[in-house]
Amino acid sequence: MRALNFATAALGLALVAVPVVAAVKAMTLKELMEVTTDTVHGRITAKESFRSDYPSPDVYWTRLTLQGESLRTGEPVTTQVIFLGSHDPNDGYGTSEMPTLQDTRVGQEAVAFFFRDKQVPGEANVVFDLSGMYRVETVFGQPIVIGKGEGAAFTENIRLADVRIAVRATHQQILAERAAAESQAK
Repeated sequence: MRALNFATAALGLALVAVPVVAAVKAMTLKELMEVTTDTVHGRITAKESFRSDYPSPDVYWTRLTLQGESLRTGEPVTTQVIFLGSHDPNDGYGTSEMPTLQDTRVGQEAVAFFFRDKQVPGEANVVFDLSGMYRVETVFGQPIVIGKGEGAAFTENIRLADVRIAVRATHQQILAERAAAESQAK
């Protein structure tokens, strides 16, 4: 009986000791743009959390309204994006991968990379994780996109003007590569 209790306790400790790995994947700007639908620079004008049963029962999402411009096309954009998790302590549902509170405050200027996900109810624009939301701060009179370190599309702080140029050039490169692949497939 003692051996069984010891074995059960050892198995329990082994299960608790299994490491948990976060789901944030390191991506370059091009890799991030290849898996997202649009990149918007704008101001967050509204923020709310809501309960859903997608992708599992009783989870919370955060919805942000962004007003600004598409950095891919230069067109004006007003859109809503969502991410899994909530900063509202009443919801009690946060994830280690969600964008930070500082990056998602109402009134905050931000650059958001999102994917139009047809599997999410309502086909929402989804910001995958913290790698898809960058806050913009004014530093010495210039708008600066705050970098997120190694493995992020913007590893270091970078001028918004340079982000605009990089995103537009990368968008053009991706379009050209897709067109070339389609013409070869014919």
